[in-house]
Amino acid sequence: QGDVGLAMGKLYGNDFSQTTISRFEALNLSFKNMCKLKPLLEKWLNDAETMSVDSSLPSPNQLSSPGLAFDGLPGRRRKKRTSIETNVRFALEKSFLANQKPTSEEILLIAEQLNMEKEVIRVWFCNRRQKEKRINPCGSSPGGPAQAKPPGYSPHLVGAPG
Repeated sequence: QGDVGLAMGKLYGNDFSQTTISRFEALNLSFKNMCKLKPLLEKWLNDAETMSVDSSLPSPNQLSSPGLAFDGLPGRRRKKRTSIETNVRFALEKSFLANQKPTSEEILLIAEQLNMEKEVIRVWFCNRRQKEKRINPCGSSPGGPAQAKPPGYSPHLVGAPG
């Protein structure tokens, strides 16, 4: 199963884990994922059978097509998760308390100041606004007229001995 997943990764540009192949075999994946995987597995199986009959061709795990997305079509691969250092996170929180929805120019300025990609900063603000909605569903937001929290407030510090 692991070898199949790796071989498919070389063919389709996205490695599939042994667990994914196992779950496919046991029908323990969502319908949508099963539908995406089935044609890829069928194609890999057909290619593998063809290759074993005609050994002059490369085996499926020797084929490689980088730059193919999950569905086998050209596309871009997902970026790895960005980890943000503590000091940068504090600076972003401070910016967020001052302005929850910075303009594109303000995001660019913040990105330059923190030496980060503009897109990472933009996504951080989007995610932080969503977090704020979960924390304060009533609509009392920091920086707004109903602000009840002192500057520098952090929900992680609430209740901490001090």
